[in-house]
This record gives sequence, structure tokens and C-alpha cells, in this order.
Amino acid sequence: MNLTIISASTRIGRQSHRVALGLAKHFSQFEDLSVTVADLAEYPLPLFEEVTVRHPEPTPAMQALGKVLHQSDAFLFVTPEYNGTYTPALKNMVDTYNKTEFSRKVIGIVTVTSGGLGGMRAAMQMQQLIPALFAIAAPHMLLVPHLAQKFDEEGNLIDEAFRKSLDNFTKEFLWLAQALYEKKAKELVTT
Repeated sequence: MNLTIISASTRIGRQSHRVALGLAKHFSQFEDLSVTVADLAEYPLPLFEEVTVRHPEPTPAMQALGKVLHQSDAFLFVTPEYNGTYTPALKNMVDTYNKTEFSRKVIGIVTVTSGGLGGMRAAMQMQQLIPALFAIAAPHMLLVPHLAQKFDEEGNLIDEAFRKSLDNFTKEFLWLAQALYEKKAKELVTT
């Protein structure tokens, strides 16, 4: 199964990317997963004007990220909370691509803050966004409060007490993602 972790902050000096890197390390331990981090800072998408399938001239960044999204079986959306919601870069990304890139795929919600609430308001907003993409939001979310105390700059977990939250999220996310992946694989065989 191909898992893509979307690192949704393009902000200079961002810290949330630590969590995306940490999740990549964490999920890479599972043999049946191929893990990719799609850092939106590395894909300079133009402001949304038209979905890629109708865009007159998709940019190289649009084409490259589109290929990554198309090959993905499941996603983790990792975003800091900006003014009570997810990043504009994440919204721009999902609007740019056709819903078929997300349809019938599980999306895990991971929100990050330097404060104590861990991005709960952004997580709630993403619970509304994901069904609009015809995707399935994993019900168990990972909220990461006090980010600098949880992961270092290379994405290493530095708060062992947080491992329980990470492991619970992983178990629930993988159960749903794997079940849906297997269902889709059976449908391909019978058609």
C-alpha cells in the first residue's frame, strides 16, 4: 500500500514538517507500506484557477504532485493550525486536483500546534473537508500539542509519553486504510 504524507505548511521557519518527517520514519517500519512525504513547499502550485484536468497548461509542479497523489492508496494530512483552520496551501492543493485523486482513499488527520490544544479546530475543519473530496476521514485523529517538545528537527520522537498517542492513531488508521485497500483490490480482481 502506498501511503503519502502531505506536509501542508509552506511557511518560512515552519516546525510542523518535523511531524511529517517523524510520521514517515514511524510508518516506514511497516513492511507492507511504501511511504512518501509530499512537502507542499517543494511543489509551488499556482493559486487555484482550474482543476488540473481542465487546466490549459499544468505546471511541472502540478504534474509531479499529481503523479504522487494518483499513485497513493492512503494519505496523512499534516497541518499546523492557522487561525482556526488548516493551511491555505492544503486547501489550494485539494482544489487543484480532481476528486478522483482522493476518492475512496482514507485520509488521516494530523494537526500540530506550539500550544496545548494540538490544532483541534483545524482537525474539525478537515473532518468537513475530507468527505467533500469523496475520501474517508479516519475517525481517530492525531493532535500534536507543544510540537517542539514532541519531535526534534529531524523528526525524531523526543517525548516517549507521546508514543502511546502515536501508536493508537497508527493502529486505527492502518486498520481502516488496509481494509479499504483490500476491498478495492478485490474489486479489481472481479472486474
